[in-house]
Amino acid sequence: AIAAKKVGRRSFRALNFFGKRAPVQVKILGEDIAFFPGKDGTIAALWDRCPHRGAYLSRGFCLFDGTVSCPYHGYTFDAAGTCVAALTEGPDSGLNGKLRVRHYPTAIVRGVVFVWMGETEPVPIEEDVPEDLFDPEYVTVPYSSIWPMNWTLTIENSGDSHNSYLHRFRLRRLLNFSAFQQLPAYWSGIRIVEETDNSIGFVPAVDAPQQAYYPGVEAKWPRQVWWRWRRQRKPGVETMAKQPYRNQYRLPSIARVNTSITHLHTRYATPVDEKHTLMWTFGVIRVQTWWQRLWAKFYLRFWYYIFTIRGVNELEDLPVQRYDRLDPTAPQKLGANDQAIIYWRRRMPLKSRDNVRLWKKGLHIVEEMEAQELAAQQEAGD
Repeated sequence: AIAAKKVGRRSFRALNFFGKRAPVQVKILGEDIAFFPGKDGTIAALWDRCPHRGAYLSRGFCLFDGTVSCPYHGYTFDAAGTCVAALTEGPDSGLNGKLRVRHYPTAIVRGVVFVWMGETEPVPIEEDVPEDLFDPEYVTVPYSSIWPMNWTLTIENSGDSHNSYLHRFRLRRLLNFSAFQQLPAYWSGIRIVEETDNSIGFVPAVDAPQQAYYPGVEAKWPRQVWWRWRRQRKPGVETMAKQPYRNQYRLPSIARVNTSITHLHTRYATPVDEKHTLMWTFGVIRVQTWWQRLWAKFYLRFWYYIFTIRGVNELEDLPVQRYDRLDPTAPQKLGANDQAIIYWRRRMPLKSRDNVRLWKKGLHIVEEMEAQELAAQQEAGD
């Protein structure tokens, strides 16, 4: 949701000359949420409306430890969303303990506040956040920014064949030598390597050459590859995680790319609304010594931010995917390289907790649908 250090900063808004601590509003899934410091270093989150007259709690103040007070009448709520004091109605107000606002469970991991938005009871945070963020041997520096696009587009984009085309060459790639990296000319299908209760891992189906001849245009593409002298990494062998795949989709809204021997690239999308996403990026590096830790922090804050987060994701991916460049409502005809996307769209939503706990619809729906499609294809072939 938000960096923990941004919650509870002192504010000098009108009528607050002494700089009281103030809550912060974050919109998630179309809901306005007010975050404020709880007790014992926690962060509390409430629906950003006072149940008394509807004032925005995020425009109020944290007058008392672990609480937020409405800016209109001073109704004060604790981290559980219970009114503990109605300042303008007196200490004996009948609303004390009765007036409530919805609260959202939170957890802090690596200085980032995570919030549970589900209708059912929250699960341990370890189930929804990648395991390396809890391991002290790993270093990460989280980054976030608002992307003007639906969250599903950028997550799906992380595991398709656009890398061979969109990220092939930019002048800035000369600075970090990625312009000299060997790249396959194409992907020829996707192979699902692993499926778990909350993720799928996949790789390109074949090892394609750097250059290929395309009869339709009577030419080779790419035109020149002689200057690409840096060899490719072997997925699952020369990667940091030693996994048999290099791309992963993971519930609830995570995409991971594991193509480097030095670090993992994790993107965690928080839906703001239908057309905006709070995109979190976690570059993760494993270290063993203090000087490796120091180098990792420097690398992630500068080199990784400039060339990966900004140079690749925000200057190459975002300009193509944003709402004024890509129409997600247009009819789509997916091909062999989109098998992981099809898998993600069809199977993974049925593994979500709301589906399992509330709607109780299993994967048999997808299996029946796939069987019907296969039967139809066979009938058409006959």
